[in-house]
Amino acid sequence: MGYNFGVGREAPQFDLTAHDGSRVTLKQYRGDWFAVVCFLGADPAAAAAAVTGLSAVADELWGLRGQLVGIVAGDAQLLKSVAAEAGRADFPLLADSGNAVARAYGAYDAVAARVRPYVVIVDRSGKIVWTADGADAAGVAEPAVAPATIVAGLKDIAR
Repeated sequence: MGYNFGVGREAPQFDLTAHDGSRVTLKQYRGDWFAVVCFLGADPAAAAAAVTGLSAVADELWGLRGQLVGIVAGDAQLLKSVAAEAGRADFPLLADSGNAVARAYGAYDAVAARVRPYVVIVDRSGKIVWTADGADAAGVAEPAVAPATIVAGLKDIAR
């Protein structure tokens, strides 16, 4: 589905600060978990709505050995606003203040100068195995990739 950036290649590494102040790296998921990396834009309301939807499916993804990671286009202050507006985040939210991680994964739209809603699933060996972008059939950007689409994608590759 959508934009297949880098499927089959090694996932770019990251080391970012989470909304709770901890550091999160892609390497910590290697060997045991599928990392489900969700890129969220800088609009706090849209990002918070996406976090709420993703939190609702976090347990189902976890049951499939998938660990959600939300990467927000913005600094620590924006990250705190998103977490507060969402009310809960059942997974780490990470600040990508310079959009370096979004660029490395192809989630940055240089023409529109924004991060587009985009999800990447990284397998246990560190390879990108699935991607989806948040655009409808006409290419119009949606606020996020539908959580049900992400669950279906992980079910498809985790069997």
